[in-house]
Parts: sequence; C-alpha cells; structure tokens
Amino acid sequence: MIRRRHRLTSGLFALLVGITACGGGGSVGGSDGEPQRGGSFISGLYLEPLALDPHRQGFWETYRVSRNIFDGLTSEDLSDPKGPVKIVPALATSWNASPDAKNWTFHLRKGVTFHDGSPFNAEALDKNVRRVADPSYRFFDTQSRSRLAAWFNHFTGGKIIDEFTYTFSFSKPELGFPRGLAQSMGTLAIGNPAVWEKYGNDGFAEHPEGTGPYTFVSRKIGDRITLRRNPKYWGGRPNLDELIFRVIPNNQTRLAALLSGEVDQISYVQPDDIETLTKQGFQVPDGTGASYIYFSYNFTNPALRDERVRKALIYGLDRQKLINEVYDGYGVPDYSTFHPGNEAYQPGVKDFAFDTAKATGLLAQSGYGAGKPLRLNLVVDVANTNLAQWLQNQYKKIGVDFTIVSLDRPSYVARIGSPQPDDGFDISEYGGSYAEWLDYVVNSGINGRKGGADVVKTYPDLSGAIDKADNTTDPGTRIARWRDADAILRQKALTIPVFTYTKYYAYSPRVHGFVWPATNGYDLTKVWLSD
Repeated sequence: MIRRRHRLTSGLFALLVGITACGGGGSVGGSDGEPQRGGSFISGLYLEPLALDPHRQGFWETYRVSRNIFDGLTSEDLSDPKGPVKIVPALATSWNASPDAKNWTFHLRKGVTFHDGSPFNAEALDKNVRRVADPSYRFFDTQSRSRLAAWFNHFTGGKIIDEFTYTFSFSKPELGFPRGLAQSMGTLAIGNPAVWEKYGNDGFAEHPEGTGPYTFVSRKIGDRITLRRNPKYWGGRPNLDELIFRVIPNNQTRLAALLSGEVDQISYVQPDDIETLTKQGFQVPDGTGASYIYFSYNFTNPALRDERVRKALIYGLDRQKLINEVYDGYGVPDYSTFHPGNEAYQPGVKDFAFDTAKATGLLAQSGYGAGKPLRLNLVVDVANTNLAQWLQNQYKKIGVDFTIVSLDRPSYVARIGSPQPDDGFDISEYGGSYAEWLDYVVNSGINGRKGGADVVKTYPDLSGAIDKADNTTDPGTRIARWRDADAILRQKALTIPVFTYTKYYAYSPRVHGFVWPATNGYDLTKVWLSD
C-alpha cells in the first residue's frame, strides 16, 4: 500500500512545533556513548498486524512485531544499511547442500529454548515443517501451507538426522533456500509446537511463542501489542526491557504521537512530514529496504494482452517526475523486477525510458488515438487516491483515459482477485532480497491472476529462462540466470516497476542504535534509549 500524502494544517503544525521545541538532538541511527539498558520502546505502526503466527504472517507490520518473538534457521544481517544483506546463522549454525542442491542439511544451535523453557531441537523443527507440509500430521495447517508454497511446493520430505541435525529434501534444486528461510513472509520461522498442540492452529496466534528475544505479553486489537525481554535469549541480552507496538493508521495522528513523545518511532513516514521532523531533531534515515512499488496488469482485459499497449504504458510513465511530485523526491526509480535490496539488483538496467512519442506511436499501432482513447479503470486502495489522480493526469498526455476506482482495503483485494473487464492495472508493494523473487512475480503475480497464465504461455523464452534459473545447481551462475529471465520480463513489459522509497522510518532523538537495513525488517535488540 502506498502512503497517502497530506499537508499539516497551520494550526496542527504550530502545535507540533511548540511541543517539540525543547527536544534534544541526536545523530541519525546514532549509537554514540555507552548503550543504556532498560526502558520501553514504543513503535507507531501504520496498520494492524495480522496473526502473530510464524507460518501465517502477512503485511510488513506483522513481521516487524513477530520477528521479535520468532527466529528462523537463518537470518539477514540487519546491521547493513546498504545491501544486499548477507545471510547469517540463527537457529542453525551452519548448513550445506548436496551436489544437486536438492537436499539441504542444517546443523542446529544447541542450548536454545522456547519461551516456556522447552528445548529447540530437530524434533521441534520437524513439527514446524510438518505443520506446513505434511497433510498426515494432526496439526497440518492449510493456511500455512498456502503462505509457504513458494518455498515448499517442491518439498518432498524432512528427516531428523540426530537431535541437532535436520535435512530438507526437494524434487528440484533449491540453491536459494537458505536466503529464502531468512525472508520476512512466506517462510519458515520457528514456533513452539507445544502451543498449537495445546490451543490448535487457530489458537496459536493468541498465545504466540518462539525462541526470539522478546516474549508475548498481551494484545488489544486496534490498540497495541506488548512484548517483554526474554531473559534466556540465546543471542544475548537485548538492551530494551519492553517493546510496545501501537496501531495508529491515521498519518497525522501517528506523526503527532512521535512529535509529542507518545511513541519513539513510526513507520511509513509521510514525505510532507520529513522537513518538520528533521527541523525538530528527529531522525529520518536514508535507505531503500527490499520492497518496491510496481503496477500489475489485468490480463483479462484484451487491450493489455497487446504487448505494444503495455510498452506504451511504460514509455508514458515519467517515474522520476512521479517521485518528485507525489513523494517530494524521496524515492528512486525502478526499471527492473530486481529492485534495490535484491541480491540480483543491477543499477544500470532499464526497461523503457520515458518517451511520450514512442508511447503515442505504439498506441496508434494498436488502434488508439485522438478519436479513440484507450479507456481503462485504475483500481486503487483508497489510501492511494492521490497517486491515482497523478497517474490519471499523466496518462491523458498520451491518450489514455483512466477512470479511478478507489476502494477500501478489503474491497480492493477482492477486486484484484476478480477484476472487471475494463480494469487496467493495480498498485502493489512487495519484494524480497532473494533472486527467486522474480519467480514469485511471474508465477504468483501474473500466472496466479486471471488471464495471466494465457499471456505468459505466449512467451516460452521467459518460461524457459525461469526454468534454467530455477534448476541450476551451480551457485556461480544462479544470479546471472535470474538476471537473464528478468531481461525477458522487462522486454515483454509484463509488469511495471515504478519506484522504491528512500525515506520510511522516523524516530526520536533519544533513540540510538537503530539501523534501517536493506531489507523489510529491522533489529531492535541493539536499540537503546537515552534519558
């Protein structure tokens, strides 16, 4: 979901400036001085997290809470703001693949316990695996299975080798599996099996328990989630004693909470608020994360099955102008599925540069022109209405007439799944640090939508390139092969990469040690608060 811009009224601005006039300063991401231990860190979330279940996760804000409760076998190096982030050990200390990359053996960390004191070992791992992959398991969960399908579609079985060794087996090579295990969603974070065995799969999220640095205390839907420091955390003592995640969807209310000191940090900082924040000594770090904004076509619309029309829509989009005018310049244009933060990112790669003459020429070839504009619905979440209005005005210049269909979030999601004949494209925000992200874009984002599979079938070279990348057993060529597939995806204009945010979080001058890494989460164990 893209951020909705707003401008502070003069009265609210004056109030907020008055509130913060006595605030102290602090370096961006500062860790100056000896870290102080203790205290409660309060984060203002822009939307309500979904279930705190390691296998049912959805939304970035869910992960930013749950990663403090659950660990994975691997993790990303969250101290790296540049990226691509490295993969580091977590609940597994090491791992190795068979020569054909179909079998991955993980050596598990010893001495780790779940929050109730029970041991983490290969048996506990096996129950997590069976929950998402084994229909014969009493607690097999179809919801978890569907969310983890990207990495477990070709899973053939798991095997306990000994108490601290476990092997995953697949029917095809899976060179990207260790990085996949470290992703924020659709992956295998580890929960305590004793909880779903006691409360059932649906009850787990009410009693979430893992091996992470913080334990669950309470949750009040629409208000807050409270976590407390895990005194037995295997990774060392976190600096903060308590984490509180407040749900504050309204942009102005969230900003006011930060400026008044009610919260220490907010996500989805609004472009119009950045100057206000920085003038008052608040920290708004630069970064890119590992997600991006892209437009997904409705391929049931015959007009968008025409490659010339899709290329025209890309030629007709001035991405830098969009960033400047809608997001006050706080973004970088994307011209590829491999956005900044992805391990396969190539800065110099482009699909089609802005060119209105080429756009109108291609539309003319397809039968559209001054007397016959291309008419499409632009379907958006209500929070993206401002972006939709900008796109509507932009595309008029090349002879595309957009009708904006602005819907609440549930209705928007339903409309994407069942598009109307005149729908053009919708706005997506997602991404990951793994090269196999491209496979998700094609097989879920295109093939998984109505009409998409029929279009992809007309490009066997794309399917062939994906198969080569997906089945390579050579780590030295893996990323190059995914880039080959991306080149075809760009050439065929099957999606529109748009931009990546460069401002996303804001936090108080008293916050130290916060790093916005080049991925979709962050580490709060190193964060501390000054007096």
